Amino acid sequence: MHLRPVQVDALTAAEERVRAFIYDRHATTTTTILDIRLDRCRAYAESRGWDVAGIWLDLGDHALSDCRPQFNALVVAMDRTPGPVVCLVDDWDRIARDGSLSSVMRHRVGQAGGHCETVEGESDTPAERTRGRLCTPR
Repeated sequence: MHLRPVQVDALTAAEERVRAFIYDRHATTTTTILDIRLDRCRAYAESRGWDVAGIWLDLGDHALSDCRPQFNALVVAMDRTPGPVVCLVDDWDRIARDGSLSSVMRHRVGQAGGHCETVEGESDTPAERTRGRLCTPR
């Protein structure tokens, strides 16, 4: 009886592919600027070879308050997704203009195993995550 090897490389590659969770907030009824920001996010993800996991939008009053149901849903989805994940935004203000709130929200993304990044390539990835793993020789 011959057993065929399982395609571990293909499975590992799929799990290691970055999944972008696009987030934005928008308070007005006119969506032209929102559409432009979302297009930039999709184009950036595509240019990096990332899979877009979805788009989460907090609209209207939620966009202006500390209560962000769609951001909360994004963090839950991110936490349940295997492999590398990133919360992708057009710019840092899309998370929050208030520095304290932005810090808390970005910390939540970190707790879910991800980091935040803008379409300009700015990232809040901690330095210890960007370094290679150190191994001792056998």
